[in-house]
Amino acid sequence: MSQPGPTPPPPPSPDYTTYGAPQFPAGQQYGGGEVFGGQHFGTGLPYPQQFGAAPQKSFLTTWLLSLLLGGLGVDRFYLGKIGTGIAKLLTLGGLGVWSLVDLIITLAGKQNDKNRQPLAGYLQHKVLAIVVSAVLVVGGMIIGAVSGAVAALALQSAATPPIISAAPVTGETAAPANAAESPAASAEATAGEDRPRVEAQSFTGTGDDVKTVDLQGMPALVTFTCKACSGNTVLGTNGAEIMLVNTIGGYTGSHLVDTSTGSPTTEFSVSADAAWTLKVEDLDAVPTAAGKANGHGDGVIYWDAPSDRAAITNKGEGQFLVEGFGTEIPELPVDGEGNYIGTVQLTPGFVQVKSEGDWTITAK
Repeated sequence: MSQPGPTPPPPPSPDYTTYGAPQFPAGQQYGGGEVFGGQHFGTGLPYPQQFGAAPQKSFLTTWLLSLLLGGLGVDRFYLGKIGTGIAKLLTLGGLGVWSLVDLIITLAGKQNDKNRQPLAGYLQHKVLAIVVSAVLVVGGMIIGAVSGAVAALALQSAATPPIISAAPVTGETAAPANAAESPAASAEATAGEDRPRVEAQSFTGTGDDVKTVDLQGMPALVTFTCKACSGNTVLGTNGAEIMLVNTIGGYTGSHLVDTSTGSPTTEFSVSADAAWTLKVEDLDAVPTAAGKANGHGDGVIYWDAPSDRAAITNKGEGQFLVEGFGTEIPELPVDGEGNYIGTVQLTPGFVQVKSEGDWTITAK
């Protein structure tokens, strides 16, 4: 009687693409699709055991890049988002707004890479990231505020005008009918005060020119006139004021120069297309107004009012600015455009008015 021989091996599979891959019965589900020939049927994707998915990007790295280099789009380059990374770089992080939004999204755990995979390590590092980010942001705001305050104090100190004591508050005198067009000297403003005076100097010319002056480091009154000018009319200095006049067409007005201790004026530069005159005088030439002053255009007065409140009006287009030098720190009670009506604090002392129309100052 014959003995059964060994069972022969099954015939090899005709599909050599599955060699070495796990075999699953037909119709078996694997990861949401039917397995057929070593692939997900209907998806065409290989087995994860054969080809692993791309590794997750690090939350810690993304957060640090967003916090430190977000304005350059480095965080988005790291996540594989090249297009938006370039846009973020070119806009400097959307002027900071985009960088802040991306940082918040990352800290909230909503950031992902270009394949929409979440970031690895979020739960382990989120508390540290939030605390450090808050400290840096708040600390930066505090440092910025302190730096701004220090800079403002430095500018105020540098702008302290030496003309405060140049003319003491005097008794009432009649206000000029037109302060900008009647620069009558006020002897009372400086009576009995022992101080050097600026020697009066006059210059004339036609067209562009540069004039050298010697103010001996003292403040002065400058009156510029070019009534026939039709183009761009400019009067500049190499002192702290830099630009006194910049207008189109004819001009007549007065300005103070060297109101601060730095950068004394030694030159005036004129740009004009017609004949002009430039007059430099001592502060004695500034008209005094006891309770009311009015003028047209740019002008300077010595405000000798009984109070530090003044009602101010302006009728005209362009910039309207009132700057007072009655305190150690210059006042700027009005800085606007066009027509103006209001009551402001204006300490008695020298006052510079910049206007393109008619203005009045009345003590309250």
